[in-house]
Amino acid sequence: MLRRLLELFASGSLGTPAPTDTVEVERHSSAQGFDETKIPMGAREKVAQITTLLHELEARCEERPGLGPRDELERIRTLHLPRLIQSYIDIPQEFRAEVFRETGRSASYILADQLEKLLGRLREISRMIARGDVDAFAQNVRFIDMQYGSSFDLDA
Repeated sequence: MLRRLLELFASGSLGTPAPTDTVEVERHSSAQGFDETKIPMGAREKVAQITTLLHELEARCEERPGLGPRDELERIRTLHLPRLIQSYIDIPQEFRAEVFRETGRSASYILADQLEKLLGRLREISRMIARGDVDAFAQNVRFIDMQYGSSFDLDA
């Protein structure tokens, strides 16, 4: 059963810079060879969230060289997300019921679940980058305190 699911979600490849809003997501999807109307509305909303967050994270990484997993963001944008979407679209409509019979979940449910996993990982990366920003700020405050006198206790 799992092998069959993996086969269902193992084709297609797209990749361009991430769009920043829903209108751009629609342009992005049609320009990349998949029709966004072929994925459920809930999935479209998640794709919009993912592409927006990817764009923001890539911009944050660009501003701070060495901070954040650029390679992972690139893989999500150019491989994982497009392949997932295209593999869903590639399932013939009449076969989607077979996915439900084999897994107890619809193909659209599985797509939404997988998109949520990507969103979760992107949120985790966002927290990691923010933590790096907070740590850098605290380090700079400690340096200024050491050089010019302490006014805050950041370790308290």
